[in-house]
Amino acid sequence: MSTRGQRLVEAMKLRGIQKQFALAYNVNVNESTITRWKNDGPMSIDNAISVCQYLDISLDWFLTGNGLIDQHKLTSSPSIDADDNLVASFRPLTHLMTETSRSLLLRFFDSLADR
Repeated sequence: MSTRGQRLVEAMKLRGIQKQFALAYNVNVNESTITRWKNDGPMSIDNAISVCQYLDISLDWFLTGNGLIDQHKLTSSPSIDADDNLVASFRPLTHLMTETSRSLLLRFFDSLADR
């Protein structure tokens, strides 16, 4: 498994950052700090987040090596819990709705499902 410093070098190459000065400037640190990070020196969480945001890479991949470099870009389907919460949020309102309102709301949800 690669080290955090090796993953930093890999991400820089992948994103076309050839000079560590460019990374240092964009994450607001000294160039020597980038050298330390490449050698697996200490790094704050705030700096790790800044690096990941600038390089557009997954924080989990960068810090631990788990997952993919672009894991954060992968879309996931909504969880069942989110769907249940959406439906549950309308239940208390159903007694306030007219039959026409309920029918329109259901047709609206059906139209979204057709996409």
